[in-house]
Amino acid sequence: MTNSPMSAAELVDAANELAPLLRETAREAELARRPLDRVIDAVRDSGLFALMVPRAYGGHEADLDTFFEVTLALARADASMGWLISFYIEHNFWMCGYPESFQKEVFAERQFILAPATLNAGGGRATAVEGGYRLDGQWQWGTGIIHADWVLVGAMVDEGDGRVLPNFFAVPPHDVEPVDTWYVMGLCGTGSWDIRVEDVFVPADRVVSMVGLMNAAGESTRVHPGELYRTPLIPVLGFAAGLPMLGAAQMALEEYRSQTKAKIAANEIGVGGPERDQGKPAIAARTALSIDAAELMFRDVLADVMAQRNSASFETRSIWLSRLTHAVYMCRDAVRDICSVTGASGSRLDNPIQRALRDITTGSNHLIFDREIRYADYGRLLLDQPTTRFLV
Repeated sequence: MTNSPMSAAELVDAANELAPLLRETAREAELARRPLDRVIDAVRDSGLFALMVPRAYGGHEADLDTFFEVTLALARADASMGWLISFYIEHNFWMCGYPESFQKEVFAERQFILAPATLNAGGGRATAVEGGYRLDGQWQWGTGIIHADWVLVGAMVDEGDGRVLPNFFAVPPHDVEPVDTWYVMGLCGTGSWDIRVEDVFVPADRVVSMVGLMNAAGESTRVHPGELYRTPLIPVLGFAAGLPMLGAAQMALEEYRSQTKAKIAANEIGVGGPERDQGKPAIAARTALSIDAAELMFRDVLADVMAQRNSASFETRSIWLSRLTHAVYMCRDAVRDICSVTGASGSRLDNPIQRALRDITTGSNHLIFDREIRYADYGRLLLDQPTTRFLV
């Protein structure tokens, strides 16, 4: 682990150096249904987990464009690890929205944290008590819980003015119970177990408003002068969850090209005559164009987010998420098309193309990519109608 700030180029180089390890261990992690200790140790040593940590706390304070390139490089090797690592990095960004006293407590002990952050409806409840809250419940989708230093769970809080709003509570790992419920089709290697909390007291300075994070209004902008910390939470989450889908699609296309060229060289495709091969180039071209278009859409949203930050209107933020959602589904459909022409070998569970299909099918179902809501909201904007402001 490096103790001096790394440049953007050094961080991207570190991700590229890790990629072969992630690629080699992807199937092993999938079968284990959890991240491998040696992979987490290698990422820890690389310095990548501190990518978004402020320099004042010993981090690298790299911006979203570096986060983009790092996540994509990792996800091309293994979508599960790209997903897990991007969320670990992003949750250090979340930490910068907590009260300054807690930030200093956390980062005085370490250069970065490894933390899950999960909010699921009905998962848990927070009860206001003197000096803080008591927390109870079981939360799903605890990506990062297995190697956690801290645990961030969300619950609704009565603000006392008629509003009931989501807040996130930071809990030390010894106060929670990880529950292995991770029997899923895709992103198996993330080990996103449930998190059980039973009557745990959380001091008030370990609580942050999710609305404040979503609007980049509060401690992050007051305490940290860097442009990164003026960025609304949800588009950052959109990149953290969306870029592993783009990486999975790019990996699937490269695997398809490699496997198909090998079959051509071995004359396997020629069985039944050359006409059997005529659709292969068209599929390769169509899926490549779709994936390229999705990447361009991702990059266009990235540039706009970095240009506007928390000055963007709710309408603009809604458009960002609609475009990211559309790009994710372009990637998913491209991988489905690739799988439809890989032949019987595409059904083998150890085929990376098949793993990409499982991973992208699972990841595209993240709440942030609810396609019907995103499309409906974008359509309302096009027709000058009010939107739902759902997770923007």
